[in-house]
Amino acid sequence: MSLINKNARSINYVDSVSFISDSMIGNACINVANPMIDLEAFADKSNFKLYLCDTGLLITAMIQYDEKPRNDIYRSILKDDFGMVMENAVAQMLCSSGHNLYFHEFLYQADSSETEKKYEIDFLTVRNRKICPIEVKSSSYRRHASFDNFRKKYQIRMKDRFVIYARDLSSDGDVYYIPAYMTELI
Repeated sequence: MSLINKNARSINYVDSVSFISDSMIGNACINVANPMIDLEAFADKSNFKLYLCDTGLLITAMIQYDEKPRNDIYRSILKDDFGMVMENAVAQMLCSSGHNLYFHEFLYQADSSETEKKYEIDFLTVRNRKICPIEVKSSSYRRHASFDNFRKKYQIRMKDRFVIYARDLSSDGDVYYIPAYMTELI
């Protein structure tokens, strides 16, 4: 909000964000303070992310307003250097398949660490009355510290954990690595 106005407060823009979401220009993704099955009950509407409903328009805007030459931006997108584009596309697909968008930020201190670190689960959904965290990776990157620490911090019933990325379908225990085009099947 400080980019809009240095004195801006999110409460002043809640109606605007709702309008953008209701008019299908953008998809609001709300932070969940406590990752329980009733996600809406713990939604903190003052902490949100806003995704553009049209990823193609997002890329066009990036190209139009970026100082890099256009070919460099195209190359970066094709090489998976723009994680925000992939996350925006996943948000768009989740919304189109009927999911409300929620994410979760949390602090966690591992046993081997002296300090707490901030982690984020990109998206949360509920399937069969169990939490399903979703992480988006713009490349074939297979590490998922946020998943692992989420599971350690919250002893909640999780169904499956999904990593949406740019490679083939695979699984490792309860973590399913799915190609981006399969997002709507979650």
